[in-house]
Amino acid sequence: MSQRHLLSLSVAAGATLVLALMPPMAQGLGLLALAILCWATGVIGPLYAGVMIPAVALLLGVVSPSLVVAKTVNPVISIFVFGFVFAYLFHRCGLGDWMKVKVLRWSGGRPRLALAGFATLAFFTSMLVTNVASVALFFPLALSLAPYQYGTKATPLQKYIGVLIVLSATMGGISSIIGSTTSLIVAGLTEINMVDWIKLMLPLTLSLWLLGALVARRVFAPEFGERVTRQPEDVSLAPSQRWILLVFSGVLMGWLWCYRQEGELARQLAIAIPMLAILPLAWLSGERVTALLGGVQWPAVGIFVSALVLSEVLKHLGVACGLGAGLQPISEVIPAPLLVLGMLVTIMAFTEFVTNSGTVAIWGPMVLYLVVPLELEMAEVAIILAMGGSTAYILPSSTPGNAVLYSAGVVQRQEMLPLGYRMKLTALLVILLGLVGWAPIWQAFH
Repeated sequence: MSQRHLLSLSVAAGATLVLALMPPMAQGLGLLALAILCWATGVIGPLYAGVMIPAVALLLGVVSPSLVVAKTVNPVISIFVFGFVFAYLFHRCGLGDWMKVKVLRWSGGRPRLALAGFATLAFFTSMLVTNVASVALFFPLALSLAPYQYGTKATPLQKYIGVLIVLSATMGGISSIIGSTTSLIVAGLTEINMVDWIKLMLPLTLSLWLLGALVARRVFAPEFGERVTRQPEDVSLAPSQRWILLVFSGVLMGWLWCYRQEGELARQLAIAIPMLAILPLAWLSGERVTALLGGVQWPAVGIFVSALVLSEVLKHLGVACGLGAGLQPISEVIPAPLLVLGMLVTIMAFTEFVTNSGTVAIWGPMVLYLVVPLELEMAEVAIILAMGGSTAYILPSSTPGNAVLYSAGVVQRQEMLPLGYRMKLTALLVILLGLVGWAPIWQAFH
């Protein structure tokens, strides 16, 4: 057993023993501190970090097994897992090459238009198969417009391509509750359904996406080459590829129909359809089911469940009420809007050092129970957490998209600093406009 595995198990055992001796309120605060250790540091292994909170909470008896099962087995988790499976198949079955040819032919050899096509696909694909998978899908395809050799100094165009694809995938992921772990957690905490979530987030994410693309272009000043006269030969989908796309489309439509229906039967179908569809996908692709499931980011699923469980624990043990009571004297001195602004800026800074999902998993339960003293609506909570918690643009460890950029060697940290600060200011402007202008309109119709 590796030292990291041993350390993770030791932390779990030690936390359980220590917290068992504490009163309920202290247990809640202890679990919150344990969550920060799991999600804000790299001390605990990813898989252990994903399941630590529910496991310790169960051992302490502060949550029931039925609650953990209910948070784990649900329609959103099911389609979230299915999205990772499809993303794994996308490259394995040659669908990526087919899409690259289609985009290049559609653009007529114009690099600027081709990049816009890849970025648009990355945005909207992220709404279906998560932003992490979308970066993995479209980053190498878009970079074919300006091929990069690892170890060499990247050109401004190569840097711009990488940043634009990551930005597109991130914004698209926030637009849908199955598009990122961040939106998955926040939607679960605020109980906003998928359709309403898209209505709330899409105007804001589209705005930040377009503004961010302009900011990145100004920072990197990319130079696009001349129009390419020689086009790649057109390719057709193989029968197996057509069937894979048909299964994927059918699952999405069937899941969405069941998800919007009321009743336990529809809920059970929404859980079962994506999971059962993995079997025909394995048969069509010739891949083992275990290989397909191996493409799923299980720690991300675990963090989602853990955040929802932590929220229930904080409520059950009285920590949430304590947070609200503690903030009451402060809110009598400092106006609520200034407190909200301070909290938003803190979250935006926090997410640079912690993953996006870790940020909202830690802050989400706390913000949720500060709704009354801070005079917040659920739409405003969702915008603060989902948008504010997804503004990591500088450090490689803050998001998987950033990690892809840095590991590919396309950008360096000092090159991301001027972009990062400008992007954060742009994001802050869009979020504030969303809180002041769009959230009240959305809330009025919901």
